[in-house]
Amino acid sequence: MQAFLASTDEHNVRLASGVEQKDWDAKTATLAEKLKKLREELKGAEGEKRIRLTKEIEDLEDELPEPLATIPAIRDDPKQRTEIHVLKRGVWENKGEAVGPRPPSVLVGDDFPEYPADLTNPRSELAKWIVSCPLTARVIVNRIWQYYFGTGLVKTANDFGLHGDPPSHRELLDWLAATLVENGWKLKPIHRLILLSKTYRESGKGPFPAAVMEKDPENRLLSHFSRRRLSAEEIRDAMLSVSGRLNPRCGGASVMVPVEDELVKQLYKPSQWKVNNNVEEYNRRTIYLIAKRNLRLPFTESFDAPALQTSCPRRESSTHAPQALELLNGKLSNDLARSLAAELKKEPNSQAIAERAYWLATGRAPTAEEKRLATEFLQREPLEEFALAMFNLNAFLYVE
Repeated sequence: MQAFLASTDEHNVRLASGVEQKDWDAKTATLAEKLKKLREELKGAEGEKRIRLTKEIEDLEDELPEPLATIPAIRDDPKQRTEIHVLKRGVWENKGEAVGPRPPSVLVGDDFPEYPADLTNPRSELAKWIVSCPLTARVIVNRIWQYYFGTGLVKTANDFGLHGDPPSHRELLDWLAATLVENGWKLKPIHRLILLSKTYRESGKGPFPAAVMEKDPENRLLSHFSRRRLSAEEIRDAMLSVSGRLNPRCGGASVMVPVEDELVKQLYKPSQWKVNNNVEEYNRRTIYLIAKRNLRLPFTESFDAPALQTSCPRRESSTHAPQALELLNGKLSNDLARSLAAELKKEPNSQAIAERAYWLATGRAPTAEEKRLATEFLQREPLEEFALAMFNLNAFLYVE
């Protein structure tokens, strides 16, 4: 596989004008020259002088201009091609025979030919093979199914091999994969097909017959909809939306939101965490918040947002005390609860407040019992506490 990319070379497309590029190059070159001198001087420095020089270097690095906008791209450059060898025992320096591009043997037959090493369009050939491989469509539709039902038809989304789980519905997986290919690899028809299916529209409310739970405790046969808690990003976005604070702007640069100083200080270079000046940006959808491997946002981490160092085929859904603490005592939840309370204050009485709150938080009217409990709560507690309680409802946090 590596041989398919042996001649690949970075070729980013610059979006800046010639004047902007020239100014950026000039400023960067000036600062780079100063940094070079300081680093040379730092090599032999000790004590207070070393501390002073280190501080000067850090200050100059902070003055470096932000990289100009580019469109990340690559191209094939035969002149830059690297010869690919079989590595004996996986040791880079211990090279064996030279090889050309070829898909992994586990996915093709022994008679599949090896492409010539100097193939002119290696990445195009790789792309053609990927879409011709029957495994590709199955993996894609399995992932889509997993996002809707919490578990894929193949439970091990990253492993369709011998060590992975067999599909719960083999014929369904094959049919969905074939449908994807027949529709020209368009994903929207597959989404529509799943969402309009009777299986997706099954109720998730129990109790379920004892015989069903005994024979299929994990609900792999999909006799009912498996209750699913919202993901970390969905919870934050839902809270922003319900409180009326969600900034719907799309696109643009990633957003850095304020976090505790203790977390920022753990970064190799804390000055890199530059919080956006526009506070409205803090209320963007979570997908626009910058993601760093060594700084995880406490709210999303509490609700099982994965670490970025490793692949995450399927998110776990754990339940632990910090989640309740985050929803009840956290800065974000209390701030948004105040905004929701301000919206609810516009209602004329407690019953209207309860009605409005349930429609906002759960998408439905409250039951008679829920309305009674809500009005009694509002007689005893501040409206902000009631708004905070709405964020903690199972009907808000779970999809049934």
